[in-house]
Amino acid sequence: MSEEMQKKEGKKWKRLLLKWGVGIALPILLIGVLYGLQSVFMHHPSIGEAYVRGPFRVISFLPRKISSLIPVSITEIVVVSLVLAAPFLIAWLIIRIVRAVKEKRGKAFFYKRGRDLAWILFAIYFVFMLLHGFNFTRYTLEENMHFGQKNYSIEELQEVYAWVVTSLNEARSQCQEDENGVLSYPGGYPAFLKDMQNLYEDSAEKIDPILENAGRPKPVALSHYWSYTYIVGMYFPFFAEPNINIDVPFPDIVMNTCHEMSHLHGMAVENDANLAAMLIGINSASPELRYAGFCQALDLIDSDLSEAYNDDRDGYRDFIQNYEICDGYFRDYNACADYWLTLDPPEVVTTVANDVNDTFLVINQQDEGVYSYQMPTSNVADYYYSHVKK
Repeated sequence: MSEEMQKKEGKKWKRLLLKWGVGIALPILLIGVLYGLQSVFMHHPSIGEAYVRGPFRVISFLPRKISSLIPVSITEIVVVSLVLAAPFLIAWLIIRIVRAVKEKRGKAFFYKRGRDLAWILFAIYFVFMLLHGFNFTRYTLEENMHFGQKNYSIEELQEVYAWVVTSLNEARSQCQEDENGVLSYPGGYPAFLKDMQNLYEDSAEKIDPILENAGRPKPVALSHYWSYTYIVGMYFPFFAEPNINIDVPFPDIVMNTCHEMSHLHGMAVENDANLAAMLIGINSASPELRYAGFCQALDLIDSDLSEAYNDDRDGYRDFIQNYEICDGYFRDYNACADYWLTLDPPEVVTTVANDVNDTFLVINQQDEGVYSYQMPTSNVADYYYSHVKK
């Protein structure tokens, strides 16, 4: 082979490497870099904390403001549109592939579509990381509030239990009920979702680690069908949009809304969002929110107290009988339980929904997957002794 031909061949390979490198390898490499950064930040939560308190709030400002101007779920519109358009898009792609192969342009066609796909995936992952992914790496809300540093005696847990039940009963007595005696809200769930922007922010002012980042929670029109996946809410970071299942009874809507809005406020880890939701509720001026917050607190402190009594079940029962929980609480509980009993989703639907959520969390460095929703029961006592009884 002549020197000139060798040069031409060398240039050909350089162009080929540059073409495939920049077109496909580079975006894949950048996706790996983003994932690596998230992994590194997990071991340096101070970086993640600084990101949430600074760049995240700036970057999420525009999408949440635009989203809040639209009363319906943008996420739902996009998802439904993609599902309906999918058969046509697939048919169009098949036609393009067949035509390209017939015209002997198959190699160029697959390269261009592969390049486009690689860069689109990178762009999606990049925006996701900015609006949610890096938030997984911050200090937990427990760490920010210095929880989990003390073990409590039975007497101390008894005091917390009494506070929770008393507060729950007081808040429930101030709430509006529907014709069945179940918790409701003046104006129904539409008014509640509209009011939640201000209600959440008012409570957040009392809880230092939860920063202002107001946004509008959205009702999902196809909520009834959504319930068959047992999903009650979803935060879609690309639109900074909390989406709420409105088919469930209202008592469930309250805490679900608080949970999804906590994601908007930078609480990406699920048990952080649960803890933030509970604290937002407890500190709210709205009796409906306070009641929902203390309902969640009751489950946790009851578990703590039961464990503290250990084998002394008679002592445990004797104590809790001194603090009767109002009838409204049990009506609300039964209404929610009865709702889920009316559903009989195919097992494959619930399994796929659970597996997808579990995979999403594991990919984002949450090794516990769907079990990361569970928060330490001691959070209630921690909050009581650090913020209520000072």
